[in-house]
Parts: sequence; C-alpha cells; structure tokens
Amino acid sequence: MKNKRIYICEDSAEGIFTAIYDAWSSRYGHEYNRIEVSMNNENGINLELFSEYIYVKTDEEKAVKVAKAIKEKISMEAYDMVCHGIWSEKAEKADIVYRFLILGFSMGAKVVNHLANDTVMSLFEMNRNVSNEVHHFLGFLRFKEINNHILLAKINPKNDIVRLIAPHFSDRLSNGNFIIYDEKRKTSIVHKAGFPWIYTIGEHLNLDKAGNFSNAEEEFQSLWKTFFETIGIEARTNHKLQRNNLPLRFRNHMTEFNK
Repeated sequence: MKNKRIYICEDSAEGIFTAIYDAWSSRYGHEYNRIEVSMNNENGINLELFSEYIYVKTDEEKAVKVAKAIKEKISMEAYDMVCHGIWSEKAEKADIVYRFLILGFSMGAKVVNHLANDTVMSLFEMNRNVSNEVHHFLGFLRFKEINNHILLAKINPKNDIVRLIAPHFSDRLSNGNFIIYDEKRKTSIVHKAGFPWIYTIGEHLNLDKAGNFSNAEEEFQSLWKTFFETIGIEARTNHKLQRNNLPLRFRNHMTEFNK
C-alpha cells in the first residue's frame, strides 16, 4: 500500500486550487492524496506517521486552469458553490472541495444536486453556513465614526466572510470612507469615497492610531441606546426568542448591547 500524500496549501481559493492541480497531475491516486490548508495557530499541523507532506506554493496560472476546468466541465453553479465553500471555517474544507471535484468531473453539472453523497452534502452545508453568516452581518454590523470622519466596524466572524460583505457596504456607502476589520483574522476591507474597496492584511492597519469616537458618534450612540431601552415592552420581553434571532456572538460590537 502506498503512503498517503498530504498537500499543505495556503488558505485561499488560489492556494487550494493550486494544491488540487498538483495532486491531480501527480497521478499518485486520489485515494492516497489529501489536501489541507496551513493553519496559522500554535498547534500547526498534526503530522501523521507514514505520510509524505508536500508544501504547495500558490501558483496563479495553475489556479486559473482549475477554475476554468470547473466552469467548463462541471458548471458555473458548481464553481460558485466551491468558491463560497472555501470561505468556510471548516478545517477539512480543502479536501472536501478536492473530493467534490473528483465527483464533479465524473458526474458533470448534476453533481450539485447529488446531496445523498456525503462530500456534496458537506460542501452544501459549508455554503449554507457561510451564506447565513453573511446574511446576519449585513443586518447586524455596526459602524462607529471616529474623529477623522472614517466609519469603523469590527467583526469577529466564524467564517472568512469580510470580502463577501464588502460589495454590499461599498455600494450603499459609495461616498463614504470606511473600514471593516476582522479581529479574528486581522484582515480588513478599506473603502475610500469614490474608489473601489481593497482587502488588506492586519499588519498594514494600525487600529490603535485610528483615534477616538467623534462627538457626533457619542451623541448618536447615547440616543440609540435610549431608544433601544425604551422601545421594548418589559412585560413582553422574550430573551430566548431574542437570542434565536440575534445570537450572543454577534452582540460584542453592537452599540445597543454595549453598556
């Protein structure tokens, strides 16, 4: 029996697609290959005995070839499903995408509806989880104005969704300067009035120098908290229903829940 080959790649669409390209072109055998994303944590990767580890360097040309093959040989719907799933927090996401493509290149476009298959169902659930979190943050995200008239919002999502919510806010705040900062991943969306938004890595953004809230912001926060506290009917308060509609993890940066 062959030793297992484990491809370690960057946690991005380009990185995962490059690893899929390398694993596929190796002709080593899909059943002996596995793809993992490199996790930026203290524990790193748990090494397995009798396994060969291959560290993949992201290659845009290879990634483009894989993306093109998915669109042409499976479907655009499958491509969107894969790309959306890649933003998931799930540690096994890279290998799930790999297994999905093995099946997809065999079945064609109908693979997206083959939910009886565990791999397809896993990718479907990853998509649903990402989409649900995006939907929540479109409603729950709160901006605060700092002294230099920049709107700042901090989020701490489970999935890597900051780039998925960026188009919504850049469209609605096209004439505004704003930053959406992912505290968990130290990444940001930065939008300058009249320009397209850009994605930045944490070390390029020093939030400690961002400044204090503007006077207007403090006044509006006070008014909003007063409104929130007085609008409710105490006799009809239902904390369980409130938690179902607005989970606790979304409240850390919401003005109305900050005392």
